[in-house]
Parts: sequence; C-alpha cells; structure tokens
Amino acid sequence: MEKLGKTLNIASRLPHFYDTQNVESVLYQFIDVFGYIIEQAETDLLDVMHAHHVDTATNEGSQGFIGQRKGDLDKLLTIYLEALGGTSQLIQVSDRFSIGSIKNVDSFVAKLQTNTDIVSQELRKKLTIETNQILDRYQVTQPKFHEDSFKNLPQLAISILVAQHPVSKYLHSQLNSESQQLLSLYDGSESVPQPLQEILLTLLNQQLTKPDFYAKNKAYFKSILLLESVKKLIAAPTNQDDRQRLHRLLLEAAYPEYIESSNIPSKGEVEQALIAELNRFLESYKPENDPLDTTNRIKQNRLLLEATYPRELEKSYAPYRERLKGIIAILRQGAATRQGILDLVAANLGILGDSEAALAAKKQIRIEEFDPEKTWIRPPNTSFGIVAYHYPLRLFEEFVAASLNPQPSEIEIFLEVPPTLPVEGLYNPRIVHLDTGHFICYQGRIKSGDKLLFRGNTVLVNGQPFHTQENTPLLPISNSRWRFEAQIIGDYPVGLFDRQKFDSSTLGFAEVAIHLEMRIYKLNPGMFEVTIPWDIPGYSDKFGEASDHPRHQIANIIDHVKGAGVLALINYEKVFRETHDLQLRLTVVRSPFLETHIAEEKFNLLGLKVPYPDGIKHEMSEKLLTTGVFDYAIFDYGDRFPSIPPPAPDENYHEMTDNFLISGVFDYTDFDSGNGFE
Repeated sequence: MEKLGKTLNIASRLPHFYDTQNVESVLYQFIDVFGYIIEQAETDLLDVMHAHHVDTATNEGSQGFIGQRKGDLDKLLTIYLEALGGTSQLIQVSDRFSIGSIKNVDSFVAKLQTNTDIVSQELRKKLTIETNQILDRYQVTQPKFHEDSFKNLPQLAISILVAQHPVSKYLHSQLNSESQQLLSLYDGSESVPQPLQEILLTLLNQQLTKPDFYAKNKAYFKSILLLESVKKLIAAPTNQDDRQRLHRLLLEAAYPEYIESSNIPSKGEVEQALIAELNRFLESYKPENDPLDTTNRIKQNRLLLEATYPRELEKSYAPYRERLKGIIAILRQGAATRQGILDLVAANLGILGDSEAALAAKKQIRIEEFDPEKTWIRPPNTSFGIVAYHYPLRLFEEFVAASLNPQPSEIEIFLEVPPTLPVEGLYNPRIVHLDTGHFICYQGRIKSGDKLLFRGNTVLVNGQPFHTQENTPLLPISNSRWRFEAQIIGDYPVGLFDRQKFDSSTLGFAEVAIHLEMRIYKLNPGMFEVTIPWDIPGYSDKFGEASDHPRHQIANIIDHVKGAGVLALINYEKVFRETHDLQLRLTVVRSPFLETHIAEEKFNLLGLKVPYPDGIKHEMSEKLLTTGVFDYAIFDYGDRFPSIPPPAPDENYHEMTDNFLISGVFDYTDFDSGNGFE
C-alpha cells in the first residue's frame, strides 16, 4: 500500500506502542481511510477557492449557461448578469481557432513536427503543401549561411575589405588579425578562395547568434527601409531562434545585392497558416466508429487538440474568461463615463489589454457625444423657415451669426452666386470673422451660378475640392460679426473710403453679390451615439455567428450602465467588398507608311498669329464695366459721390483732376496691342 501524506501525518501523532509502521495492519488501513478523506476535502476546498476567482476558474464540464450543468465561469457570470441585465449571450464562444489562439507558435511548430501521438500524426498528414513549405522555411536552420546563400560573394568580400559600408566596417572589426590579413590578400577575382569563403561564412553565421549585433549597428538599420515583419521582431522580446531570423533578415537588408533572400516567413504568416490547418482538422478528423454529429465532433476535436498541446493552444473558453475579467474591472472602476462605455463595449467583444492589435481594434469603436445634428445658423430676430437661413449679402456687407452650442463650434459656410450678378465674376471671395480677424478665402474667380462650400481647410467649388491656406474660423458661443469680401477685378480691391487709393481700386455695386448659409452640428445634451464595426478580425470571429452573438448584448449592457435620462444610440457598420477581375489591353499598330505633316502659319506686322483668313471680329455690344481710377482726388466733405445737383460756387465742391480711365471688360476681346481704351 502506498503511504499517503495525510495518513503518515496522523500516524505520527499516535503513541509509539501503536503499530503504525506496518502498512498492512488494520490500524494503518483504518487511519489511511481518514487520511484519504481529509486529503480529498483539502483538494475540494482548493478547487472551491480557485472557482471563486476568474483568473483560476475553469469552465470544464459546462453544458452551456442555460444548460443543466454549468462550469465555474458560468456560475461567476450569474453574479454579474444581474447588475448588467445580461443573458447567456455573454458566454458565446466559438470552437474554431482564430488569431491569438496559438499561445506559443515556436513551441507548437516544434511539437507538431516531433510528437508521435495520434493527433499530431493525423494533423501532420493533413498539412497542405503550402503550409509544409512555410514550416520548412521557418525552421531555425533556415537563417544559417552556406555557399549558395550569396548573389555576389566577391563583391561582399570587397565591401568588407574596404570597410566603407557601416555594417562592413563592423564586420571587418569582428575578424581576427589572421583573417584580416587573408582578406587583404584577396585580389577581387570572380572565384573567392576556399579559405576566405570559410572565413566569411563563419563570420556571418557568428552574427546570427550575437545578442548585440543589432545594437552595434542600430543607427544604420534605422536609416534604411525595413519590412514590417523585421520591425516587429526588433520591437518584441526575442528568443534565440527569433534572434537568428532577425539578424539574417537584417544582413539581407544591408546587402540586398550580395546576399540571397532566405524567404523566412514572419511569425504572423506561420500562425495564419497553422490556424487554417487546425480549423480544417476540426471538421475533417473523425475517429473510427465516431457517432457524433458535425457540431459535437468539432467540439470534441477542439478538446483533443487542447489536451495534446496544453501549453501551446488557448482553451476555447479563454475569450470567455478574458471578457468576463474585463467587464468586472470596468464595472469596479465605473462604466457610466465615455471611456468606461468604450472599454465595456470593447471588453464584451474580447478586446482587452494594451497590445498593438487590441489598441487598433479599440480605435475602430467610436463614441460621438451629444448626438451632433446638422443645422443652419439663422440671423438673429428672424422667423423659422428655409428662407430664414439665407444671408443675401452685398459686397462688404456685415452680418451677425448666433451660435446654438455652449462651446465654440466648427462650421460649414455655403456660398451661392446669384444669376443676377451685375459683373462677369468675383475674385478671391472670403468670409472674415470681424471679432478675431480670422478668415477663409478661395484664391480664384467665381461667376454666376457657382457654389462654394468651406469646410476645415478645404473649399469645394462646384463639387471640386481645393486646399485653402487657412482653416474655417470657429463659431464662438455668443453672437459674432462677419463680413463677405471679394474683388471685381483681380489684384484690384473694391474701393473703400479711408482704406484704398482710387488709383489702385475699383468701384463696387449695390446689388446682392452672394447668398450665404452657415451650418453647424448642433449638440444635443443627454444623448450619445456608439458606432461599432460588425466585423473586427481577430475578435468578433472568436464567437459563433448566431442570434445571441455578444455584439447583440451591447445595447442591453449600455442601458444598464449609462446615466438615467440619457439616450444611447447604437450603430453597426458592415462593409461589403467585391473583387472584380478586369483585363485591359491596349494594342498600338503603327502605320507602315510615312506621314507628312505640313504646317503653315501667317503673322501680321504686329507679330500676332492670324488663325483665320478673314480675321476675328470683336463684338463689343454687351456690357461695359466702368471703373473709377483717379490719379488724384480731393474731397472736401463726405465719402461718396453726391446724387444732388452741383453746389453753388460759394459752397464746398469736389475737385477731380487728371485722368478718368475707363477700362473695357467684354465677353470676348483680342487686342493687337494694349488692353485698355485711351
């Protein structure tokens, strides 16, 4: 009989005259029964303690949350479901493997290729040719250099000899004096001597295992373009095998013209290939005389794989545990905040931790507070209606805009040029915020019927986007003053008294120059909107696609953690992609005959091209724009031209001397010389 710890402990406490050393005695066997019961009780107590903690609890033996038999995680979840108002949707998991299901890729690959158990043998038989090729290239022997690893070994030897390249300089320093002397004797011939080949192979293979190879050449490798897989190996803690792969890839990046590519796959590529193989195994592996249906067979095969590779494969209920841990942590911290709701939604989908993949997945979940609603800014003291949102403005006319939000807001400014514009066009239109001096401007010409939309640092002109040098000014909380400005002739501003000289400006007009609308996103307190992608690779695909997928639980959870009287809107985004194979072919057939091109040009005495024999007629019959350009003007009073009869001689009068220039602006003009009337 085997001596158990509890039995020996009890027997040692009895007086010496009891025969406790004879394991075959009735007394010892009687004590052993009590020892077994006590030891089993301690084991059960330890299991109970483990079952009360999410980190140590398992879900083995569970028949589902709503089944007759529940696992430990199911029982823990019932405690929190009452607070969340949740259902069994929170425990939904998929028996299929997904990204992250392989906890240790290197260990799994090693055991897959060496284990002799039935499951490993069957899994190896079912591997595709492509997967076998990936695993072969992932072997730790793949990075090692040999004679066929070079595109141009002579040039590599010369590079190390000259030591001008940063890595070559480092490699040259790693050679001993005898090797350096033998390298210095190399004459650059196409055939590298065998002793020198062995020295170079040894030198490069030594760098594969040196821990400080990257650190010694860090400055150089940061200055060149590296593959993303190489950057991940640099950032992640590396074991000996990964270090060899990394250093081989770094040497290939340093000498792309001299070293052949080893085609070492990244760990992510290996993981994806293995996940595909494991999922095929779940469906295809069927032991003899197996009466199970497809669904139960997949579950059984998952358990077989987990039992065969306990340290390499994640338990199927692991996402369940992680999600439950995340939800508990969030509820303890308080989930009625913006960040709390974001974390709660992410945890429900299994997005936990601070890994790069988890942070990227969490960024796809968006929360928009106050449920912004696009609306129009009305001029003060106007009634509701579409017309009330329009500002009909003349040149340099000011207007007032009243904000609807309790904080400065981004705005969209819409301009439409009326068909009754009395000039051919306006140049460089802009909207100026008079209280701050900030403005947004379109550098160009607009004409009747044109539509402009200013948003951020972009302006859409009839739907075509243009970049602006300034951002659209923010709309302040209180009423603010604005003004529309533009030029009638490019580089000549409209004449404003006390601002421009008359000999460098133009006269304006009194008609409406623009129709303006201001749009903002009105904030609605007591509302927020959550937008969630329907598919988040690596997370949402860990759960079975059924009506009780965890994504359908989000609205119910948010309703129980948000503040009272707050309206929450849940949106899901689903992207549908289609792939179309199109083949385009362009065939250019040259003529076998020579072609002769005859070009004749005629010029008049002024050197102007005459494209038509009869010349071109200039029709000047539509509009004439009269612009006032004065060399010198004196006004004794007032700031505009009077419409009353001329004053008497003894009264003040306007004296205008020199020239009054009338420049012609026509629909179509072509002048042989000059561009104005004298």
